[in-house]
Amino acid sequence: MKGFREERKRKHITAFYMETLVLVLIFTAVILVLTKVFALSGQMSGKARALTNAVHLAENAAEAVAASDSLEMLAGLLEENGNVRILQQDGQEVLQVRYDEAMKPAADGNVLVEVQWVPEAGVEKGLTQGVIHVSREDSGEQLYMLKTAVYMGR
Repeated sequence: MKGFREERKRKHITAFYMETLVLVLIFTAVILVLTKVFALSGQMSGKARALTNAVHLAENAAEAVAASDSLEMLAGLLEENGNVRILQQDGQEVLQVRYDEAMKPAADGNVLVEVQWVPEAGVEKGLTQGVIHVSREDSGEQLYMLKTAVYMGR
């Protein structure tokens, strides 16, 4: 009888250790899945923040386009801390505005807002389109693009 009790006790202890091992494995798997989910949500949150900031910068540039009657006036409206340059790209003038990671105007910023000022062909004053690109200089990734137009009158 004593041997039977010891054998039974040993089986209970073995079963306990096996159940504990299975629970630890399940717990570890759940922790790994949750860690992956949290890491992915952090990345998506960062991308969403960058997109939201890019949309705000493009909206601000579009409002400045609507308030301007020339590229120079647009540059004056958006210029802060020397963050504006007018460049020649493909024979067309492009306004480049720089912002830092916190979306503050900065002359050496990494976030670029480029505004193409495109007056309607053949008309002295009329419809002018503004094509706004927001991108990151370090990766070249375009974050957002917005087209707008303003009527200048005749």
